[in-house]
This record gives sequence, C-alpha cells and structure tokens, in this order.
Amino acid sequence: MSQHDEHGPRVLKHPLISRLFHWGLILGFLPAALTGFFIWLKPFGEDLQNMIMQIHIIGASILTLSCIFYTIFALDRIVAFTRRIFSFDERDMAWMKICGGYPQKMLLGKTIPVPPMGKMNSGQKQMGIMMLIGGILLIVTGWALYAFLPVAPKAAMYWFDMVHLVVGIVLGVSVFAHIFLGIYNWGEFLCMFGDGTQPLHEAEHHNPVWVENEIEPVKGSKITTPGQQQPG
Repeated sequence: MSQHDEHGPRVLKHPLISRLFHWGLILGFLPAALTGFFIWLKPFGEDLQNMIMQIHIIGASILTLSCIFYTIFALDRIVAFTRRIFSFDERDMAWMKICGGYPQKMLLGKTIPVPPMGKMNSGQKQMGIMMLIGGILLIVTGWALYAFLPVAPKAAMYWFDMVHLVVGIVLGVSVFAHIFLGIYNWGEFLCMFGDGTQPLHEAEHHNPVWVENEIEPVKGSKITTPGQQQPG
C-alpha cells in the first residue's frame, strides 16, 4: 500500500478503478450538468437547444454507464464508500461547526485547529451522501422522462421533472464547489487524477486518523497522528 520515491514515502489513496470512475463522473456529469442549466433556462434558439439536449443525453449516458460498470466491477468499493459517508462521530460534528477551517483560512487568512479526519473529511462525506442519493434520483428520473414522457401520466412526469430539476440544480452547484475545493487542495486533486498516490506527510496532515488506523506502516518511517489537523 506504500511506496518510496526521491521525495519520501507515498501511500495509495485511490486505486485505479476509483480513479477511472471519477473520470467517468467528470466526462459524464459535467456536460450533463452544464447543458441541464441551459435546458432549464432556454436562452437559445430551437436548433441550438436541440443540440444542447443531445449533449445532455450523451453526458447522461456516460454517467449511467460509469455507475453501472463501477457497481459491477467495484461493488466492494461502493460498500466501503457507503459505510464511510454514513459514519459520523463527534469529530465530524466539530469539523462541521467550523466548516473544516476553510472559511477562516480562505477569507480571513487565519489558520485554526481542525479535528483530525479519516480518509474522508466531513464535507466530503456530505458530498458523498448527496452524490449517492442525488445521482440515483437523477439517473432514474432522467431516463424515465426520456423513455416515458409521451405515454406516462402527466402528473407523474411533472413530479419526475421537478425532482430531476431540483436535484440537478443542487448537485450541479455542489459539484462545482467540490471541484473548486479539490483544486484548492492541489495535492488531493493530483492524487485522484494522477497515479492515486499521495506523499505520506500530506496524508498525515489531511487524514491522520486514516494513516494511523488503516494504511500499512511504511518501513523505516515513523507514522504519528497529530492531535489537531490544520485546514487545507
């Protein structure tokens, strides 16, 4: 689980299949989300709106297939992910009270102590819950609208459309915020979209509980968990 390079030991945080799934989400959800806003607002003429709808369907197809393949080939990862995002304790409550220290650091330039986190911090857990539940709702309602809109009862399709719209807006805005914070934490961004590894010292900084309790110790390296974690 660990390896060494010239900059010190590294740990594998995201295996290949999880990284491929994230690429599927990027290539599928982002086009679907962006075009979804244009479909909702209808700012263009009929021809361009029709093209936008086609892009929306292509993005939705990529997203759906990514979820299906990930479920088939990485069900154990989904089980582990679900267990993590619904696991909250007093550290998560304390983390959420201060929003992980990000507003203080980004807006005030002030670094404050943050409760130590596991592999996912409390904000990532909340994002995971939204993506899991919201993603299922988007996929189900979206394909139902695509397949059954002409023949299904209008009242049912109205509510499917409303759920698709509201969930799409909430998830769309949340994902763009997630991307911003991912880029802000550049090391984590490189880890997810690179080779999946992260320098041990970064993992100890951002995810000390995960380092202490889950990863294999690195030979010749003393792994310690600080009592407080710094934001960012």
